[in-house]
Amino acid sequence: MFKKIKAAKAYLEHGDEFAQGLVPDDAVVLDTPSDAARPAIDAALDGAYEPAAELLRSSRGARAWEDRDVDVASLGRLSLRAPQWLDSWREAAPDDPDLAVVDARRLVEQAWEQRSHDDASQVSAEQFAAFGETLERATERIQQAVDGSPGDPVPWAIALRHARGTEGDRGTFERYLDALGSTDPHHYGARYEAMQYVCAKWFGSHDEMFSFAQASVDAAPREARVQTLLLDAVLEHVASEESALTGNRDRVEEAIARARGYLDANPDAGHHLTAQTRNVLARILFHLERHREAYEQLQAIGPHATSYPWRYWGDAREEFLTHRSHIVTLAAGAS
Repeated sequence: MFKKIKAAKAYLEHGDEFAQGLVPDDAVVLDTPSDAARPAIDAALDGAYEPAAELLRSSRGARAWEDRDVDVASLGRLSLRAPQWLDSWREAAPDDPDLAVVDARRLVEQAWEQRSHDDASQVSAEQFAAFGETLERATERIQQAVDGSPGDPVPWAIALRHARGTEGDRGTFERYLDALGSTDPHHYGARYEAMQYVCAKWFGSHDEMFSFAQASVDAAPREARVQTLLLDAVLEHVASEESALTGNRDRVEEAIARARGYLDANPDAGHHLTAQTRNVLARILFHLERHREAYEQLQAIGPHATSYPWRYWGDAREEFLTHRSHIVTLAAGAS
């Protein structure tokens, strides 16, 4: 009882101070694009495709695969809401390899929106039918993206996500994964999609998922974004079994350390490369009742909430704000 009274007193003394250390709720936006992509997105909303084409041509030339992956995702999602600029791009340069990769991402995003991220038992037959039809339409576009941008891992990340949706066999999965060896074997986006394929809710198990994630981080440089994959595996396990954090605390601590090592090694990386990691960290630290550490991640996140991981528990933005409020209360009460 006295411990609860002390926590309540601490919250009354420090709660406002902690809340003021974060951006207001109405400033929080899901999945904000990279700073480099903002002008391209603004132009696309006005119907112009050229800045987006230049952005992706530049990242392809610089082999900036992690930036390219995030920007392709932003542009693919945008095209579902405002397709006119993409239509203009198709008319002007139908064989552009950067157009192909955005279009492939658009179709796969559309398919998953049609299906929803709900458990399969909650997805209707109509949703499954639309999901399958759209994935079928994406097949040719993905191949065009692969052929048009040799050495680029981003189309292979899309292909791996497509394979999961179409229930591709292990042979197909392994071929796609092997193809990364000639592009970027440590590419986060492709490795994340491969990890999803081998997790328990799809075609593998928790053990296979952790083995894959561990091998991926062990093989990668400390500064590589794929170092965060072990934390993603922990999150995936927690999403299906909340008691998972108590099963192997050494692995959980290693996952946190790997993610923090990546963040420390990339202090100047843009929010588009770090915000998701910080969102996952905040969620895991909340589960571990390490509320001050979770609060520190929220401060670093600022307005940049990410759909993943929060969508696993409901409306992503609402879940982020609800957990943020809880973390503020608990962190202040622990002062």
